[in-house]
Amino acid sequence: MGLKKTGLLFYLERIYSVLVGAAFILLVTRNLRPSEFGAWSVVSSVLTYASMATLVNYWVTRFRARGEVESLSTGLALSSAFSLVAMASLAILSRAISDSFDVPYEALVVSVFYLPFLYLNSTMYASLYAVNPPLTAVTEFVFETVKLLAALVFALTSKVTLVTAMLAVLAGHAGQALALAFFTRRDMRHRPSLELAKKVLAYSWVNALGLPASIIALMDVPLISHYASNRAVAYYTVVLTYSNLVGYSYMLGRGLYPSLLQSHENAREKLEETLRFSLLLGVPTALGAVALAPNLLFILNPDYVVAAPVLVAASIASLVGVLNGILSDALQGLEKRDFEGSSPAGLASTYMFKAVVVGLARAVAGITGLVLVLSTVRGDVEIATLARVSWLFAEIMVFASLYALARQHLSLRFVSGVLARYVVASIPMCLVAAYIDPWKVREAFLAVLAGGAVYFTTLYLVDGWFRRLATATLARLARAALRA
Repeated sequence: MGLKKTGLLFYLERIYSVLVGAAFILLVTRNLRPSEFGAWSVVSSVLTYASMATLVNYWVTRFRARGEVESLSTGLALSSAFSLVAMASLAILSRAISDSFDVPYEALVVSVFYLPFLYLNSTMYASLYAVNPPLTAVTEFVFETVKLLAALVFALTSKVTLVTAMLAVLAGHAGQALALAFFTRRDMRHRPSLELAKKVLAYSWVNALGLPASIIALMDVPLISHYASNRAVAYYTVVLTYSNLVGYSYMLGRGLYPSLLQSHENAREKLEETLRFSLLLGVPTALGAVALAPNLLFILNPDYVVAAPVLVAASIASLVGVLNGILSDALQGLEKRDFEGSSPAGLASTYMFKAVVVGLARAVAGITGLVLVLSTVRGDVEIATLARVSWLFAEIMVFASLYALARQHLSLRFVSGVLARYVVASIPMCLVAAYIDPWKVREAFLAVLAGGAVYFTTLYLVDGWFRRLATATLARLARAALRA
């Protein structure tokens, strides 16, 4: 499957997960007591820390893409060992965690059984993603579907509790595990390689270096809550409902990384196709969120209309983040020194290491900006807005760094032209949407449909690449209709 079809499948899966998430909220989450919902957040955080060793699976993807057929079995051996240690540790600490954080002990017992799925699924997913990315998207569909069906069963047959909610998600992981095992069954026949296992563990220091970035970035909400207010937190986080949709356009480029790992041939063409396809939806989604920021927030709750500037900053930051994700994938996909027998210390000169350093710099810059905002600004909306602006500047800094690195290998002169044409096509789209001025859900859908039609029509007139894409797509649909 080509890059565009692969990306489209991942994008559709992400949209499907949003719809399933909404249904899951109706069936399960809204029926939980606030204390249970809070306890679930604590359990999720505990599982995040308990599953950190899955970072070694980054190398499963890289080695499998380059033909190391023992990558999966070796990764499963490592994950099994890590999983057993994590399960034992969590089982021992469960009572103390329950007492310290007021989490039901039964929920922590259930969480122990999450760990083998988190570890083993991550390994199988990493291996499958290296050789057949579309099938990994299929397993995501399986996870969401089984989770929803299990939630429906629990909602209809028993009282919804924290434990039954967790069991529904666990069922989703189990369903995905079966799908992953089926798709990777041939690779499982190979014996684990001790030499490869040593290499994976030795190389994983690079990934471990990136863990502080995640920890630092997660400090934003606690800092705002402590030094400002929970209302400021609400303004800061509610915009993610829409800005995340902008970020989902990165999924349209999910086929680039494994494709470059397998072959560097036509690397520039692959990157250009990926950027064009991802920005095709990323740019209008971001500008649409900017143009309709008050309307979109009003639909969630009229109290959030004042947070429109927060959504503007978050949407633009998400769009820059899409560019950063694709450039980072391209650089890491082009890197080959780890396959040429580089020592673990030698990885410090690779793009994997540089990508980790850039990510760490982003986290430090974003949080530093947030601290400055909290120490100098008053007002909940102002704090939330400038906090998002600080992350926007951090993303721009990352883009400048990655762009400079990528230019050493690939011509990126096309990027500005692509962005310009997408922005030009988005302007009449935004005008149409603003004219409709949606304040209700059905009006918002109308604005999306009308604005989308105007955007794609305008883009067809101004962009030759999209014209060829649309013509080819319509021709394929016509042939399919004739065969039917």
